[in-house]
Amino acid sequence: MASVIDICNRALSNLGNNRTINSLSEASKEAGQCSLYYESTRDAVLADFPWNFATKRIALADTNNPPSDWAYAYTYPTDCLRIIEIPVPGNRNPSEMMRIQYETGSNGDGTGRLIYTDQPAAWLKYVARISDVNVFESIFQEALSWRLAAAVNMSLTGNADLGNNALNMYSRVIASAGSHSLNETQEPQPPVDEFTIARLS
Repeated sequence: MASVIDICNRALSNLGNNRTINSLSEASKEAGQCSLYYESTRDAVLADFPWNFATKRIALADTNNPPSDWAYAYTYPTDCLRIIEIPVPGNRNPSEMMRIQYETGSNGDGTGRLIYTDQPAAWLKYVARISDVNVFESIFQEALSWRLAAAVNMSLTGNADLGNNALNMYSRVIASAGSHSLNETQEPQPPVDEFTIARLS
């Protein structure tokens, strides 16, 4: 099983750094930079793609205090990093016209976020903040190691080209994550029209 330290050491290796760390709290520049950037970089990578392992579905909590232009105001989940959709009840594959409209905003005193929509008893499908490395898919670990490499690069190497290469590799991994995600999803088969049925019979 991978660990935070394993991912950090992969990031350092991606920069050609031969030094490894044993702890984020050790007295080394590498550990200091990894400690500084790891959590924010992890959250950024989670937010960049609808990762299956981090996707949640929950019933939203109604504040019972909607604004004048929306029917409902729901509490924004504290662990939400990226909203995927408000699902259409009873329809897993809605058309563009059927998708439920929403927007986000702040509550009155600015201490929390809200989701505004006209959908009653709304649920939310979203990418959540996941900190347990044991849950991370291998392709996510690879993506995280490259983005973390880009984050710590200038402080450790001062070589902008290495940082740009790390970002390019990160983009490639994110692109390949799309096909990986589809392999874990069974899409509905398109309907067969009457002409095709008659031709095949």
